[in-house]
Order: sequence, then structure tokens, then C-alpha cells
Amino acid sequence: MKVKQEFFGFNPVMWMGVVEDNEDPVKLGRVKVRIFGWHAGNQNPRNVGYGENGNYLEEIAVRTEDLPWAQVMQPVNASPNSGTGGPLTGIQNGTWVMGIFLDGEIAREPMVMGSIPGIPSRANPNDGGNPTEGFYDPKGIYPRTGGKSWDLDEPDTNRLARNDEDYVHNIIDRKLKNKFSAAFVDGNTLEEPLLNEWNEFKSKYPHNKVWETAGGHIFEVDDTPKFKRIHIFCQDGSYIEWGGAVGRGSRMDRIKGNWYTMMDGNHYNAVGGDIYTTGRHVTIAGKSIVLQGESITLDAPVIVSTGATKSGSVKSMTGVSGVFTSVGGRLVTVMNGIVTNIGEAS
Repeated sequence: MKVKQEFFGFNPVMWMGVVEDNEDPVKLGRVKVRIFGWHAGNQNPRNVGYGENGNYLEEIAVRTEDLPWAQVMQPVNASPNSGTGGPLTGIQNGTWVMGIFLDGEIAREPMVMGSIPGIPSRANPNDGGNPTEGFYDPKGIYPRTGGKSWDLDEPDTNRLARNDEDYVHNIIDRKLKNKFSAAFVDGNTLEEPLLNEWNEFKSKYPHNKVWETAGGHIFEVDDTPKFKRIHIFCQDGSYIEWGGAVGRGSRMDRIKGNWYTMMDGNHYNAVGGDIYTTGRHVTIAGKSIVLQGESITLDAPVIVSTGATKSGSVKSMTGVSGVFTSVGGRLVTVMNGIVTNIGEAS
């Protein structure tokens, strides 16, 4: 006689529920799920038994902390193993998920197989301090309400992916408020290329793949025809963008703080067009500095603080002549803008 046993594959039981805890103490990506039909929709425990109508109470009212930890199935392109692979989970509390009990009807070993987006229409009844209602985020954070990136009665899909006129993401306004511009000495200005209005954001669903973290970091891979771009946005306002507002084939780096580039080898920088550099102070340091070109124009007073100035042909735009004293105290003779002699200190 075959003895019935409860194990995965023998008597599978599918379920649907809501995540109420994602802070796995062993950091394995597990979550606690309140499951429809198995757990009651409140946080107040009660005795399991027969109700007033004589029916057995199948739904067990348990607190969030008493729910079993559920493993989360990972996609094959993540495949975590010994620290390799992608992130374990991005599931937030309040997310609807679907899964299976590995131990059948014993129902103590749940596994999450996927998440389910929706259109939440009710605010979280929990205040975050003393949760009373299940199937919601016990901390009262999700679903978000009244925010600049999401609100009730709209799909869980990111606004940047949907690009609906009635639901505008705040990222364009954030960039405009922090728009950067710099002036050159010749009067020209360099301004950060940005979209001026939301209607200039041409992304179309379903071409834009968006991942926005709980902290406000955004990653976009946009395949919208004639608006293809890649955009990486840090919550502090720094970002990198290829295409989009910058233009096809162009890249924009916006750094809110400092930018450090350090390398042990050589740095090769080849530009097919012109190079423009501006800043309050520009410092170039090295054992030797070589400037090569068909012509070199210095449109400012030149100060030699130490050492001697050697030249085969240094020309002045004004073609002056005379004897001048350098900062180091040396006498410099100039004839028609050409340095002819550098003498001893005066």
C-alpha cells in the first residue's frame, strides 16, 4: 500500500497572498506572506475551532511575526549561488504574490513564484505603529498615497513606463529646478540639455523598461521609436543619460557632488570635434606638460612664478617691445612681441 506523504510535486497547493515582511534575518530574500483562504484578514489571534454556525474555522488569524518565511523563486538569469548572480528580491511589503506550498496541505513551507501588479484603490488602514489589519503593509508605507511618483487608483506600473498625461512623474521638474549652466570668457554659455515640459517626454508603453527602487533610484532602458535612450538616475539628482533630451548618439553626465577618476595606467582621450573646458580654477599638474598645436592663444596675463621661460617664438597679440621684469625678478627683452633675451634678476 502506498503511504500518502506531503512533499513538493505529490500534492501541490497553489495560493495567492500579500507580503507583510521582507526583512529576512538570514538575508536570503525570503518574505512573510499572508495567504488568502489560509490566514484571516486581521492581526488579532483567536482560537481555531468551530464557529457559531458549526463550521470549522479554516482561516487562522496570526500576527505578521508568526507567519512562516517563504522562499522566493529566482529567474534563471539571476541564479544566486555563493554570492554570484543578481539581487535576491525587490519585493516590498504590500505586494501581491502567487506561490505554492512545498509541503502540500500542511502549508508550512510556502514558496513565492511571482508577483502580481494591480491598481490599489484603498489607502493602507495600518498606521505603522500598531498594525491591526492583514493583507496590507504593516508599516503603513504601501500603497503610497499623495506622492509625486504614484498615487491611489493608478496602476502599479511606473509612471515613466506608462507616460500618461494625468500621472506625471516628478523627475523632469527635479532636473529643471537644478539645471546647470556655465559661462565661457568669450560670452558663450554651456547649459545642461533638458526636457522643458512633460509633453516632450516621448516614451511610449510598453517600450520603456523602468526599475525604480524604494529609495528613488531609477534605471530606464527605453526602446521607444525615435526616442531610444538609457537613463540612470540617482536619488540625489545625479544622472547619466544616453539619447533622449541629450540627442541621439550623445551622453550627459550630471554630477551633484565631486567626480573622481583615478587610474594606474595611461588615459587616452581622443575627440573628433572641439574641446571646451570651464571652471572657477583649472589646475594641470605633471612632471612635464606639453602643449602642441598649429597655434596656441593665451587670452589672459601669463605669470611665471618659478624657473625660466624659454621660447623660440612667443608672439604677443599687440606686438609690444620693451624690457619687462618677470614675477621671478628676471629681465625679459621683447622686440615686436618676440622674446629676444631673458637676463639675470634685476
